[in-house]
Amino acid sequence: MGFKRKGSRVEVNRAGRLQRGPLSAPCKVLDVSETGVRIESRMFVKSGDELQLMIELEQGRTLTCSLQVVHVRSPKFGSKITSISPEDRERLAHIFDDRVQTSFSRR
Repeated sequence: MGFKRKGSRVEVNRAGRLQRGPLSAPCKVLDVSETGVRIESRMFVKSGDELQLMIELEQGRTLTCSLQVVHVRSPKFGSKITSISPEDRERLAHIFDDRVQTSFSRR
């Protein structure tokens, strides 16, 4: 088990879309951290693959980022965020903060 996570992850269970070149496939974003995403998809991926991810957010907004696959256990895989705009990084931080707040308020 050489795969060590730097930050905590929060469950989001959101619909998304993966793209690799001309290939596109629906996915489910299972959880996120500030630096990575865990995804479930039927798209065949292997470690090292570069993908584009679009996550559907509330009120019709979306979040888009580039990913690199780091761990695969089909149909799920873990990836690190390699490129994200400042606006989308802010949206990701809000998702992360909102989920952490919600989980602490339930205790």
